[in-house]
Amino acid sequence: MQFTALHYVVAFIVIFSTIVFIVLFGRLPAFKGTIVGKARTLLWHWIPAKLVAIDKTITGGRISDATRSCGNYLINDKHWGVAIFYVTILTVALIFFFKDAWRHIMNPIHRLLIPPLAFQPYFYLYLSAFTDPGTITPSNVSRMLEIFPYDDIIFYPDMPPCRTCHTPKPARSKHCSVCKHCIARMDHHCAWINNCVGYYNYRFFLAFIVSNLIVLAYGSYLTFSVLYKEYMRQYFPEGYDSAPKYYWADYIKWMKLIHSQNWTATVSSLFMISTLVLPLVIAFLAQHLLFIHQGVTTNESEKWGEVEWAIKNGMLYIYEDGQFNAENDMTETATGSGSGSESEYGVARSRPGILTNGKGKLGKSGRRVHIHVYGDGEMNRSVPHGMVQTEKVPDLDSICNIYDKGGIFQNWEEVLFPKYT
Repeated sequence: MQFTALHYVVAFIVIFSTIVFIVLFGRLPAFKGTIVGKARTLLWHWIPAKLVAIDKTITGGRISDATRSCGNYLINDKHWGVAIFYVTILTVALIFFFKDAWRHIMNPIHRLLIPPLAFQPYFYLYLSAFTDPGTITPSNVSRMLEIFPYDDIIFYPDMPPCRTCHTPKPARSKHCSVCKHCIARMDHHCAWINNCVGYYNYRFFLAFIVSNLIVLAYGSYLTFSVLYKEYMRQYFPEGYDSAPKYYWADYIKWMKLIHSQNWTATVSSLFMISTLVLPLVIAFLAQHLLFIHQGVTTNESEKWGEVEWAIKNGMLYIYEDGQFNAENDMTETATGSGSGSESEYGVARSRPGILTNGKGKLGKSGRRVHIHVYGDGEMNRSVPHGMVQTEKVPDLDSICNIYDKGGIFQNWEEVLFPKYT
């Protein structure tokens, strides 16, 4: 079998999409221990470590240092490289579509829909990239503290001010090392838009993902329709009834069709690219839809993963006391070192949080959970002042996520209608 340019394009898209999927999703708690998580460890840690060791032996580490500097710039510095790459790929694909496929689309409805749908990704990319994601400043920090209360599980009142911005850190916020700002309701920094995804531009970012999904799905459908029409014209001019039932499996005829003319090869490439990239965009959108339904962000999903790890390792306990004083308890541990302070055993942190009744509703008054974790993995078994230890937290569903408003539309209200300060 002779490999053509089309085969190489398809192979590149498949490999690229697979690597992007592994890198983006392999770090999520849901993929820990799975083949996706293990593949990310292989690609992100094991292979680079081996290559660095080989480079140190051969060149003294010069290639590794140059690669690290380049990677540090691409990942940790704010630049338009990835966004320009995306715009270039999209624009070139649309140019070839209008050049080779447009004239074969006769349906007036498609001709009416295609231009505005093709323009959408540019529009929402602009909104996502140039809308303030929710930069926290001294003038709006008090308002952000009101909008996002602390849950005392993954965000707690004794969090120190940001070491860079020197402002208090509202719940759900995070300092972005790329943008150099604290961002309200921080989801993640996205290189594709060269901006953070936060409280004020999350809706535009979702629209950007959806617009790409529409372009890819619609483009896949249209390009296949054009190819199918040409397939029928070449091999079954007498009509559709004469075509075989499983026409899509007629590999030899399809390959001859693809290579018969320049425009069919181009349209086939567009079909392959859009079809192969589509599942990646669907997975990315599904991830965000799930997070919205759960009332978490990408950043918070990782934090809840740490809480789940503490539960599985028996480090999360329930304490009961109707006269519970959170302020006193947050300063008291077995070593007397204070919340989050260093001791000879490592770090001890007490996090009081609301416990549910197992059905997503608030549970018995006075029931709180506490995490006591030391650097060596040992648990602080001391009972907080004025509290009585009762039992371990059985599972993650037993803890109330106050940011999950419940219902179908309540979480969406926060995403679609942010409160401006």
